[in-house]
Amino acid sequence: MSSATMASGGPGESRGPRRTPLVPAALLATLLGLACVAEAVAAVPSAPLRSSPVDRLQNVTQTISRVLEGYDIRLRPNFGGDPLYVGMDLTIASFDSISEVNMDYTITMYLNQYWKDERLAFSGNDEVLTLSGDFAEKIWVPDTFFANDKNSFLHDVTERNKLVRLNGDGSITYGMRFTTTLACMMDLHYYPLDNQNCTVEIESCE
Repeated sequence: MSSATMASGGPGESRGPRRTPLVPAALLATLLGLACVAEAVAAVPSAPLRSSPVDRLQNVTQTISRVLEGYDIRLRPNFGGDPLYVGMDLTIASFDSISEVNMDYTITMYLNQYWKDERLAFSGNDEVLTLSGDFAEKIWVPDTFFANDKNSFLHDVTERNKLVRLNGDGSITYGMRFTTTLACMMDLHYYPLDNQNCTVEIESCE
C-alpha cells in the first residue's frame, strides 16, 4: 500500500522551518546609526531653566518683605549683648574751601559704614542685594554725626546719593555722598608760613 505525501499542512499540522528575510547591509547600518544618535541625545543633560527677570524681581520683593516682617527699627543688632562694631571709611572727593575768617573748611566726601544685623539675613550664599537709600529708613542705622560740623547737606541730584548693600548673612554697607563745613581752630601766628591741622571728628550717641 503506497503512502501519499501532503503538499501543505492543515491548521493543526506543523510546517517546515521558515526563512527570515535578509535585511540589506546599508539599511541595517542606517538603523544602527539612528539608534546611536537617539542614545546620545538622551544622554545629554538638559540645561537648567533660567528664571526670568520678572521671577527674579518677585523673589527679591518677597525676600525684602520677609526680612522686614516683625523687624523693630528701634533696637540695634545684638541688643542687650556686646557692643556692635561699626566700621567706616571716608573718601574725600573735593576740598571745596578754607576760611581763615570763619575758622572752618568745606569738603565733599563719600562715607561708607559697615555693620552686621543678623535679623536681616536671608541666605547662606554670597548673595548681595543692592537697594536704594530709602531702605535705610526701614532698618536700624548708626546715629553717626560730625562733632565739629557747622553745616552739611546730602546731595540729591538726580536722586538722594545713598545706597544700601545687603549681604545674605545680614552684613550691611551703607554709603552716601554729602558736603560738610567743619570747624577748624587755626593758629595764624606764623601766617603765611603757617601749618594747620584740621580734623574730621566722628562720634555716636549710642
